[in-house]
Amino acid sequence: MAQTSLLQGKRFYCREWVFHKVQHCLQEKTNNLSGVTSTPSKQPPPVPGGGAPVPAGVPPGSAKSGGSWGVLLVGGPGSGKTALCTELLWPTSAHGSHRSLHKQSLAFHFCRADDSDTLCVGAFIRSLVAQVCRGGLVPGYEEKVRDPAVQSTLQPGECERNPAEAFKKCVLLPLLSVKPPPQSLFLLVDSIDEGSQLGEGEQRSSPGSPRTIAELLASHHEFLPPWLLLICSARRQNKAITKLFTVPGTRINDSTLPSFLPSFIHSKFSYFSLWQK
Repeated sequence: MAQTSLLQGKRFYCREWVFHKVQHCLQEKTNNLSGVTSTPSKQPPPVPGGGAPVPAGVPPGSAKSGGSWGVLLVGGPGSGKTALCTELLWPTSAHGSHRSLHKQSLAFHFCRADDSDTLCVGAFIRSLVAQVCRGGLVPGYEEKVRDPAVQSTLQPGECERNPAEAFKKCVLLPLLSVKPPPQSLFLLVDSIDEGSQLGEGEQRSSPGSPRTIAELLASHHEFLPPWLLLICSARRQNKAITKLFTVPGTRINDSTLPSFLPSFIHSKFSYFSLWQK
């Protein structure tokens, strides 16, 4: 299955600070939903004149300005990115269970270089739709994706030919049109940089069509509903991937982390660096 982690059930050690940061990000989005004023937020401000054009069909103002920020976890091979993502979804430690962050998971996906199915953009979209329907955290979503016009874009072959259209009709528009949940949720994609080299050599099925999961999310994350936090992980060495999810701008050092664990807030994504111990 595309959404399975091979590390599920394994004991997790250290890096509790990351869960604290993720919890803070989720709380920020929940506060924004309820109109609660909290301490000065580290949420990146909207980029003046920046951002991708709004896809056709997305209602203007549906995704609030500045509400599309997310989290990008980076680290070298073996630094614990997949282990951390697994612990976030299936906690084994007392601290992880106590935070209950797994209850705010809308959907997740684990990319693996040795499994081409996990790198397929169409399979990724179908998996997201199935998980959101099955999870029941967004009432009204399942009814919207039952529409025959929506279902037709999910069909194998059609979804692969036009993944951007399928993502818009089956994920973006339904999520934007339902009543927001009482608390923020997150979408997690581990090892989003896997398959990026494959994508570079592939021919696009249509101009501008995303060839990889990374390209799909990078070009659409700005239009996710403001209550949804996108969490991705990638290798630090893959500059092309980290560049997709960040834009040039001032880096603000986060003093809440130990000095040897640098973390920077970019204008679009919180950028957490995992150092192997």
